[in-house]
Amino acid sequence: MRIMFKPFGPLRRLLKENLIEIEVPSGSTVREVISRVIEIGGPNANRLIMNGPRISGNLIVLLNGKDVATLSGEATLVSEDDVVSILPHVQGG
Repeated sequence: MRIMFKPFGPLRRLLKENLIEIEVPSGSTVREVISRVIEIGGPNANRLIMNGPRISGNLIVLLNGKDVATLSGEATLVSEDDVVSILPHVQGG
């Protein structure tokens, strides 16, 4: 099934795309979509997204504009034409 991936910040600069179409099997999770993004972006994408075996705590992962932390986290199921976004936390003072 088709999922759209929308990167922000350093990940957008690395991937050089505003929106990427990704094919994943039916029943896939947000984590599996992110694994495909890492396959596309290579080691630098892995460095930007992951912190060891987990997604970096410095990132917000959205599914159709909703923080996946308020859903089922990385295990949240995706559906055809969903949009997964990764954006960095905004910090400052």
